[in-house]
This record gives sequence, C-alpha cells and structure tokens, in this order.
Amino acid sequence: MKTRRYFGYTIVMVYLILLRVVLHITIGLSSFNFGILFDTVLMMFWVSAIAFLLRRRVWQKIYYIFIVILSTALVVGDSVYYDYFGIISSKISLAGIKFLSEGQTLEYDISIPLVAYLITPLLIASIYLIIANKKRDVFRFSDFRILSIVFIVQVALFLFWGSHEFDTRIEYYRSDAYLFETMHDRKGFSEKYGYYNYHLLDVVRLRWEPDYEELIEEVDLFFEEIEPHQNNSMSDVYAGYNVVTILAESMDTRFIDETLTPNLYMMREQGMQFENFFTPVFQQGATCNSEYMSLVGLSAITTNDWSNNVCDAYSENSFSYALPHQLNNIGYDTYYFHSGYEWFYNRKVMVPSYGFETVKFQEDIYDLGYIDLEQEEAGETGELFVDRYDTDMLHFFDEFVDYDNPIFVNLLTYSGHGAYNQEDFDVHLDQVNDAYPDNEFDYEIINYMEKMVELDDMIGLIMDELDANGELDETLFVIYPDHFPYMLDRDLYEEYIGLEIEDKELKRQTLIMYAEGMTPEVVSTPGSTVDIAPTILNMIDSSGEFTYYIGQDLFGSTENFVLFSDLSLTDGRSFLSMDETVFGEPFDMLAFEVVLERKIAALEIQKKILNSDYFKE
Repeated sequence: MKTRRYFGYTIVMVYLILLRVVLHITIGLSSFNFGILFDTVLMMFWVSAIAFLLRRRVWQKIYYIFIVILSTALVVGDSVYYDYFGIISSKISLAGIKFLSEGQTLEYDISIPLVAYLITPLLIASIYLIIANKKRDVFRFSDFRILSIVFIVQVALFLFWGSHEFDTRIEYYRSDAYLFETMHDRKGFSEKYGYYNYHLLDVVRLRWEPDYEELIEEVDLFFEEIEPHQNNSMSDVYAGYNVVTILAESMDTRFIDETLTPNLYMMREQGMQFENFFTPVFQQGATCNSEYMSLVGLSAITTNDWSNNVCDAYSENSFSYALPHQLNNIGYDTYYFHSGYEWFYNRKVMVPSYGFETVKFQEDIYDLGYIDLEQEEAGETGELFVDRYDTDMLHFFDEFVDYDNPIFVNLLTYSGHGAYNQEDFDVHLDQVNDAYPDNEFDYEIINYMEKMVELDDMIGLIMDELDANGELDETLFVIYPDHFPYMLDRDLYEEYIGLEIEDKELKRQTLIMYAEGMTPEVVSTPGSTVDIAPTILNMIDSSGEFTYYIGQDLFGSTENFVLFSDLSLTDGRSFLSMDETVFGEPFDMLAFEVVLERKIAALEIQKKILNSDYFKE
C-alpha cells in the first residue's frame, strides 16, 4: 500500500519530534514553538533526500536505524552535558570532552527516563525491521523536488533573520539576527530555530580567515577611547610586596567556617572582602576562562562563535600585557604552580604566554621524586600529600622559589574539583566532624567540606613557609574561586546554601585580599574575575599599563557592572537579562541598557583581540 511505502520515514520523523519533546523534560527546552517546525522541516529534507539516494531497501533501513540511534545519543548526551554545565553542547565542547573530569570519574544519575531513551531506539529499530514494507521504501523524484523547495524556503527565512537593519546597537544585540549570527544563547537558539538545526549549523559552520589588519584597526580605535587609569587610595599601597594569588577550584565562599577553614576565615575577617564579587563564566572551560580573565584582564569569549574557552582555540596567542608580564617588568620573579596535569586545557603552552618565568605541574611532583607513581597507583604511598592534593604544591616552594626579589606566585588548586564522592579525603573527616559534631549532611556535602579543609591546610602551610623565610609580613594574598561547585548534587547544594540553582546569586562569591596589618574592610563595589589584574596592578604599581585591561580597578570604580556569559548584567543589586527581564531592586532601565550595550561592544572587541592575536609582537 502507498501509505506503507513511507513507514520507515514516518516513524523516524515522529521519533525525532518525540526526542525534541524529551528535551522539554530534561533541560527545559520548549517543546512546542516555531523552532520545532523548523526542526521538522529541515529534518524532513535531509532524511528524505539521503533516503532518496539510497535506492536499496536494506540500505534505507540501516540509514533510518542510524538516524534514530544518532539522534538519541545526541539528546541523551545533551541531557547529561546540560546537567553538569548548564548549556547545550557544541562541536568545540565535544572536541574538549577529554577535559570533562580532569582525570576523575564523573557520575550521572541514571534515571528511568534516561534508560528508556537509551533502549527506545533499539525497540524502534527492531519493530521497523519486522513490519516495514518488503518493497523498496524509496521516494519519487517529485517528492524530492517538493522537499527541496521547502528547504530553499527555510534557508531564505534564515537569511531574512540576519538581514535586518537596526536603529540602535542594543536593539541589534537583543534581536533574533544577533542570536542567529553569534549563537550566543544555545538554548534560546534551539527554541527559536530548532534544536536539530542548532547542531547541524554548529557542525557545518566555517571559520573564515579574518582580515587581521582590519581587526587590529578596530581594536586600536577601541583602546584609544579608553580613559586613563586614575590613582586612588589603594594605589601603590603594597608596592614591593610579594603577591600570592590563589584561584581556588570550585570554592564556594559560603562554606568558609571559623572552625572548618580557620585560615580562610581569618583572612576574610581581617582582610578585605568584596561582597559583590561574581564568577560570571560558567561553561565547559570555566576554570580556563576564569584563569585567563584574572591574569589578562579581558573577558573570555562567551558567545558560541568558535569556542567555549580560550584554551581550546587561543592557547598559542600572545598576552604581553598580562599581569605576570607587567610584574616581570618591575623586577618580580613570577611563578605558576598547579596540582593538576600540564596537558589539561593546553596549560603547558598557554600559561608561559601570560609571562610566568617558572611553570610547574603535577608531573613535576613526580619528577622531583616526592611521589612514587607506581606506589601511588598501587595505593601504597602512605603519605598525607598524595596525588593531586593542593598541599603537594608546597614542594614547589621548597624547590624553586627564592626570595632575592619580590615574588608573584599564582596557585591554581585542584582539591575542590568534583566529583564529590571520593573517599580519598577521609584524612580530613575528623576535622569536619569536629566542626559539625551533630552533622547529618549527605556524604557529598561532607566530601566537599573535606576538600575545603584541604584548601585551607594548603593556605596555612604557605603562610608557614613565607613566615619561615621572613616574607609573610610583606605578602599580599588574593583568593577567589573560578566558579561555584556545580558538580554538587543540586538539591543538596541548594538546601545547604538556601538558594535555587537558577538564581544568579550562585555566581556571587567573595573575593578575599589579605596582608598582615591590613585594615579590615567590606567592599561593596561590584566586580568579577576580569577585574582582578587591574586591581592588583594598582596596589603594586599604579604606573603600569592599564590601557589594555577591559576589567576595572575595583578601588577606582564606585559603580561597576558585571556581564554574565548569557549576556545579562548586574550592578550587584539588580539584574537585567537580554530579553529585558529584570529582578532584584528597581533600577533605571535606560541607564542599564547603555551599560549593557557598552559591555557587549567590549566583548565583541575582545573576540577581535583574540582572533587577530593583537598582542603578538
């Protein structure tokens, strides 16, 4: 019968639509809107067009089974990916999937629905093989022609969205045209243009060779309009001091406790705490992006143009005005220590470009002989300082740091990284029990607390090391997280801190600055990771080069704004999203829009800085 000729095609199309509906359940993607129509039309074309070319019935069956399995894997993969990172995956994401766990095992809650999604394609394939029409299930040329026309119409609609002219830049940034051009909001793009369309365009999208001279000219014009840095009450206050910056993996400052983390607590209470500090970059590559922002003073790419993180695409760029370079120029010895591996995020290549003279990773701990790898893998070391614990980095101080000149040491920790189900940290369990003798916390929370203890112990040992060398009283500590601990079980995490995961308050953390004798102060000026480099430079050398920082000196700015990766904006009290949704305290919408336009324009310039390798000599 004629209807049975299209059985395979029909069941595949129905299944693709059902999978699209599944995304409504798993990641909150709208099930019924214009985007699902786009999905349907485009998939009709591609599925039918290729089926038309496969004249033999057996090949068509194989092809349909392949489509079902591939689409299922895509949806399930995105469901898991979204659960960890809060965004839909891209080809760049998948290219860097080896970075997902940083060597640890991640666990995903395999629910009954997820199992059903995995099994369903096999059931569909079996049914199709049993009851599909025995005749060749092929399409007539007229069918193919009609579908081709539909496809052309769809492409024309896509082009229409990108062809508008807008009266203002903020109007353009909020438009469907900007969404289509940049794909900055993957979830929004999927709802507007279709989920399958997003992945298809993401895969086939090409990166054209840029006109480097034109890019450089645009960047030059932008920097010419930057206002000169103005000295303030904190300018040069710590000139000549050692600087120790600690980028603490997944540290949530709400877990700082007088008993559990006494060193962090002391530094926060006796130093400066920036209460409106945010960690705005939250994607795969968040740690890399945060590190880049804090050292270079530029925002990481937050649109989906070509990359999720700068380490994937720009590891070989030059950053001659990064903070380490500038401190080198005034006589500092600069060190970079990380308790993770050098291959991760291309750090072995990228970190020296920031200007660090001495760069050491976990591999160097083994090379120095402090840990026997074979014994470690066999669980026979018997050491407190075991693989990938932050306290390992104390060996670097013993081996490489001298104090003939002021030092700048950047420590990237590892202990706070998920997953939070490891028994390795039971060496700190007694400390957690002492702090919370009646605790009934789930083990994930307890494990995270243990990792916070490990971080605090490392800080205490560093202070002891500096004190033993007579340097502690002239050392400035700067401590901040890369992002909140998103690998914690959401319900447990939200219950502990009293916030919902969707709330941008999760990205509000505390930047801590501490030096002996510092006057304690709570600083309310809003800021983010991108503001750290200019703030430190002002405190150490106010005559340095501030022109090439997009971030601001937090002591020189009374009204700063923070741009998040979804292009929303906050002043610490109120929030404005791209679709003009607001929450928090009332504010002047027009004033916020002016700032939002300026921030996004600066972000576009920063993409051009990276694409042109602007600082390359």
